[in-house]
Amino acid sequence: MATRRIRTSLLWMIVLVVVLLSLTLAVAGYQIYRANMIERYQNYAGDAIGCIARQIDGDDMERCIESGTKSEAYNRIQLLANDFKETHDLMYIYIIKPLKIDPPHNMMDVLAVTTAWEREHEADTLTDLGVITDDAYPADVAAQYMKRMDHDPTVTFFRNDTDFGNIYTAIRPIFDSSGEPIAVICGDIMINDINNAAQKYALAAFLISLVFSALVLFLINLWIERRIAGPLGRLQKSASDFEEKCHRRADVSELTMEDPLIKTGDEIQALSDSIVSMVQDVQAYASDLVAKDNEIISMKEHVSKMDVLAYRDALTGAGNKAAYEKAAGRLEWDALAGDVRFAIVVTDLNYLKRINDNYGHDKGNEYIKSAFSLMREVYANSPIFRVGGDEFAVIVQDEELARCEQLTDDLRKRAWDTMRDSSRDPWQRVSIACGYSAYEQGDDMASVFARADAAMYEDKRRMHAER
Repeated sequence: MATRRIRTSLLWMIVLVVVLLSLTLAVAGYQIYRANMIERYQNYAGDAIGCIARQIDGDDMERCIESGTKSEAYNRIQLLANDFKETHDLMYIYIIKPLKIDPPHNMMDVLAVTTAWEREHEADTLTDLGVITDDAYPADVAAQYMKRMDHDPTVTFFRNDTDFGNIYTAIRPIFDSSGEPIAVICGDIMINDINNAAQKYALAAFLISLVFSALVLFLINLWIERRIAGPLGRLQKSASDFEEKCHRRADVSELTMEDPLIKTGDEIQALSDSIVSMVQDVQAYASDLVAKDNEIISMKEHVSKMDVLAYRDALTGAGNKAAYEKAAGRLEWDALAGDVRFAIVVTDLNYLKRINDNYGHDKGNEYIKSAFSLMREVYANSPIFRVGGDEFAVIVQDEELARCEQLTDDLRKRAWDTMRDSSRDPWQRVSIACGYSAYEQGDDMASVFARADAAMYEDKRRMHAER
């Protein structure tokens, strides 16, 4: 009778564990499958619209938008995009131009990608170049499209809820030859389709797990029925061995033992007592490990934060003067080894004092950050350092070194464009004097910096003379 009670308790425990594991597997399978599907969508949707965007002549597309007339280049893009939709599982691929945020008439359709079936059976519902939408895009959705009229070619994603379901949209801007956005290209997929597929996968995993578990449960029942006394005795010895390993702090790989969680008042009770002691020791052991691990992590985070504070300018995020000196020291060593090519660009912000005096230091800080943003756009692959209140230095190497003069001219032009833009606030209209100098054999960092600094002051004098 006692054996029957033990078997029943074990079986009920196993049934509960099986059900919980099956549910956990189903939930985990749903989440993993859904996340994997979304990741796959992001990859192929991003590749699809990125590939189409790279084939678009932005200037030609802009002329088509302005004139409402399709060019040969436009028609070629239409055919290419139609082929992409035939081979990619996307609900919509389209190009639109956001006009404003609030409906109506807040979006212009530029190009709608269609399949052969859609062109044959839904031709009267398809949109075309120059069509202005009515109220199809609510303000919150239109804001997402308007937000991507930026200068970043990266494909990003957002969700929006529509009358016919939840949509997941991939989006990136299209640029003209001057790098200005003219429209956005998008690819949509139904989130509901992903959720439904994930639910089917989770249900299948749950059912398979139950069937497999039922077979295992049947075999376990036979084993408990026929061979209970001997295994329990051996289990007692295994538990005692495990307890001894815990006391002597054995290697973690040796600590293999499952807790049966049984209390019956017989020899199994002794096993339960051994397990309780064992668990306590394991918990203490694990606690020591976790505490030490947390301490190490905390120390690493502290060191990392201190390193950031030591070498990062708090206002702009550029490297500070200490970071510049550290980088300069490395270049000095490389120069001694005779294997180094670089140039230094020195910039100085004009009129910072005027901004501070007239609009306050907060706007002066905005002025500095606006200037740094321009420099970061121009010298995208070179480290930038703030070496003074209104002075920055850029160490140019590798691919950008050959274009240093061109990049420096581009920085002057971009700054001049902001000065001429009357729609900007005064602290957003940046005036930058800049000069550069390349390393020559026998130079040290100080001499290269001095030449760049002198070139910058010459540029500053020229700017004041032309003003």
